[in-house]
Amino acid sequence: MLSANECYTIFQKSIDDYHERDDVDTPIANPFAPGSLESLLYQKNWIDTVQWHYEDIIRDPNIDPVAALTLKRRIDASNQERTDMVEFIDSFF
Repeated sequence: MLSANECYTIFQKSIDDYHERDDVDTPIANPFAPGSLESLLYQKNWIDTVQWHYEDIIRDPNIDPVAALTLKRRIDASNQERTDMVEFIDSFF
């Protein structure tokens, strides 16, 4: 089982890795072994980080309505992916 400090380190790495490009379209490059708890936590936090940036983009009062609708659909898909990920991580516990 991972300690809280180990989880924090994984979360911080995910955030730091995202901010190397700071672009919601950057593909995830998960450094942890596929299927490991570390990998799942990294992926879940990556989703959260992208989601926060989606929310910042959609709040732009000058956003084009068509772009806003497209982004809203991406936010909805991201929310579902995050929910599925949380449920899967919960199964570890």
